[in-house]
Amino acid sequence: MRQADIGLQDNCFFANIGKIKKVEYFQTHGQEYLHMIWQHVYLSLLAVAIAAAIGIPCGILCLRVPKVKKILTTGFSALRIIPSLAVLVILIPIMGVGVKPALTALVILAIPPILIQTTLAFSQVPAFMLEVADAMGMDKKRKFRQVEVPLAMPGIISGIRMAMSEVIASATLAAYIGAGGLGILIFNGINLLKTEYLVIGGGTVAVITMLCSMGLGAIQKKLSRAA
Repeated sequence: MRQADIGLQDNCFFANIGKIKKVEYFQTHGQEYLHMIWQHVYLSLLAVAIAAAIGIPCGILCLRVPKVKKILTTGFSALRIIPSLAVLVILIPIMGVGVKPALTALVILAIPPILIQTTLAFSQVPAFMLEVADAMGMDKKRKFRQVEVPLAMPGIISGIRMAMSEVIASATLAAYIGAGGLGILIFNGINLLKTEYLVIGGGTVAVITMLCSMGLGAIQKKLSRAA
């Protein structure tokens, strides 16, 4: 038998072993795996929801009050430059370990893209649409609710989509401080030198990120057509 054939057989053998190990993991740790997915998704969604509740009003405020824009965008962008792990280290002496510091770090990470995209979305509302609304006798509140918000919504969703992708990836670091999530699986794979843990953990994070991005992308397209 040629050496190339032997090498090919060896590769297939090790690939089959890897598949068996992955199947064994799901058989023995299925409930734990689902719980880690739930922790990861819950933490990510909560962080983005809080960031949206802060970032969207701040984005609107930046458009209405130009002096505030520089302060908020510079401040949040400066915080975003700091690596998430460094933010966690800073927060541990203040908040301890667990979900609170992880959630705070993820919210800080998620606010800038939402804030910036919100400001950009409202600034790109066509002027003639506002003029038409004025001609129809709409007051400021009605014009904001019925004209500006619907037209700006695709841009706002774009910011949330960007934030979601970053948060889901960064949420793996939450495992370092006892906040759970798929980071537990990834770090266990590194510490125990188990490739299957890394593949399962990293692959699941990638799939969740892709599904969320596709879902928000579909919503963004639908809103763009409606607008």
